[in-house]
Amino acid sequence: MSSLSRRAALVGLGAAIIVRPTPAPATEPRQLRLYQVSTGESFRDYYHNGEGYIERAWQRLNWFLRDHHEDVATNMDPGVFDLLWNLQNRFLAVHHREVTININSAYRTERTNTQLLSEGAALNSFHKFGRAVDITVQGLGIYFLADRVREIGAGGVGIYWRSRFAHIDTGPARSWFQRM
Repeated sequence: MSSLSRRAALVGLGAAIIVRPTPAPATEPRQLRLYQVSTGESFRDYYHNGEGYIERAWQRLNWFLRDHHEDVATNMDPGVFDLLWNLQNRFLAVHHREVTININSAYRTERTNTQLLSEGAALNSFHKFGRAVDITVQGLGIYFLADRVREIGAGGVGIYWRSRFAHIDTGPARSWFQRM
């Protein structure tokens, strides 16, 4: 990573300290099990202690879900973390199976998003605002995965058939299918 990228990351993480997410209602502690396909990195940690988000974990998740093309992070919408946790919890409760969610794409800079337009990325993608992730779960088909995501109440749920991933975001409720 270049010094400029590190500097940008530190500035972004500094902002994370100043702009804290609104804590979710008191619940049980929440742990995420994630794997970043493009970088080979893993995240397995608690990000919520049952009363609020854990600052250090939130910062680490922001970096983990960075635009890996440019090594730039943003303050992700904490609702994305909660969607991923709810999905993991649903598999555990209904299917009695712990899963690790594979992240294909998360935050994107404007530049990266522009480069991906020809591959089906939306011009005003929720990825640019830290409100979306593209995911897979090993051993699960994308249609099955997308149905589970809809059941937990995600905003946007898209199936990208050729690329074999499901898109989830915290935007308005909608769904789509794309062959690209």
